[in-house]
Amino acid sequence: MDLSGGQFVAFEVQTQTYLIPIDHVVEFRTWLEPTRVPQSPDYVLGIVNIRGEIVPIYDVGARLGRGPTEPSPRHVVVIVKSDDARSVGLLVDTVTDIVSARSDEMATMPKIDGSSSTPFMSSAVFIDDRILSVTDIAKLVEETFLAGAAASPVPKETVA
Repeated sequence: MDLSGGQFVAFEVQTQTYLIPIDHVVEFRTWLEPTRVPQSPDYVLGIVNIRGEIVPIYDVGARLGRGPTEPSPRHVVVIVKSDDARSVGLLVDTVTDIVSARSDEMATMPKIDGSSSTPFMSSAVFIDDRILSVTDIAKLVEETFLAGAAASPVPKETVA
């Protein structure tokens, strides 16, 4: 993880503030009911078509173990893109601010129990008396597409 600092978009999920590196944010959208996908994980609310790209929409609260979100028109979907140009929409309660952090205000996110208990949080930013978690977009997007590939049945070839 690059701890050189930079700018982040701050968003809230169930009163907790998280950060996304601003260079991964594509756009903000109002809540619009996505198309449900059968047998998708509970945190995947469905898919939407954004300019010809099929984008899965994540319930960030559910994905981070904070419980499901009841989407409403007040919620925001943050469309983010990974370094390899794959997109995911993140359902959040609200986008609050743009935060700048210097390298001396950042630290690598520790592994709390020796496992990858914070798999989508790459680092922490110290702002005033708060510690804000930075979302690892690459891991989040990679996990989305790997999980989707694993859930999709592969058709068996027919033997003649």
